[in-house]
Amino acid sequence: MSWGVLDRLVGEPELFFDRCRRGRPHVFTPPGLPQEAPRTRELTQALSGGLMRTPYVEMVREGEVVPASEFSSARVVAGRAEEGFADPERIMRLLAEGATLLLPQLDQWNASVGALTALLSQDLGRTTEAFCFATMAGRRGLDVHRDDADVLVVQLAGRKEWTVYDAPADGHWHPGPVPHPGEPALRTVIGAGDVLYVPRGAPHTATGNEGLSVHLALTIREATTNRLRQTLADLLTEPGDSLAPRPLTELQLMDTISELIEAARKRLEAVTPEELLARARGPLPSAPRAAPVDWPTANRPESGNAAAAENPVVLRSRH
Repeated sequence: MSWGVLDRLVGEPELFFDRCRRGRPHVFTPPGLPQEAPRTRELTQALSGGLMRTPYVEMVREGEVVPASEFSSARVVAGRAEEGFADPERIMRLLAEGATLLLPQLDQWNASVGALTALLSQDLGRTTEAFCFATMAGRRGLDVHRDDADVLVVQLAGRKEWTVYDAPADGHWHPGPVPHPGEPALRTVIGAGDVLYVPRGAPHTATGNEGLSVHLALTIREATTNRLRQTLADLLTEPGDSLAPRPLTELQLMDTISELIEAARKRLEAVTPEELLARARGPLPSAPRAAPVDWPTANRPESGNAAAAENPVVLRSRH
């Protein structure tokens, strides 16, 4: 089979699928990360560039969301006061004090990460999103908790210690804190280039181990029972008939109801479990996001920010 990116992320797709089926965590060590994976310098430049703002920048401290006013600043833009712009100095101070930096939905604004998640979505047939976390050594953002997604943790810089517990035995569970997770299924320290698989629903926690730990969390969404219900309801009520929109008499109304019921029956008889699951998991991106449009070469201004590129402000690592 031809893979878009899964083989480059885990090295052994069949082993990955085996771990998914069994709900077992696993550390993969691919020969090298895909070129679509972000570099810490890119993220540093984005944070230092002046345009990053909430909700694409968040911070967590002792399991609680840090108020945006503590890590952002306000500006006057075209005569209007605007708030929530990332402040690199405040972010660095909070990181040093033990907070965790979170960049949600990285796939929505970083073109290469958008391509990465689109390729992975196509490989797995499931919607994939990207979140980036940065944590200092000895610090953690959240206590033991469950996520409502399978997660591929791509370590970008530094090292991080992970403890992953057994996934739930059945579907009666909820995402969120888990005060009594039981015995660990896996304890490991991953470094730059490693990829950790955390099964959906498996309680876990992570602590910075060395340097500034930066990882990309590729969250692979799965359909819930409520999503399946809603998808089935949408399927059974899809338009496609020529019924009058406003029946005038009770007889016309009853005829319309009968036709609606009959149409729903036919759709229900035709739909397969596989089709319903595919609909509930979608819609998936059809192709990776297009490359950024380049400026014409004529009269292009020379870059005057080379020094800043060599001296990243925020996401520096010792490695």
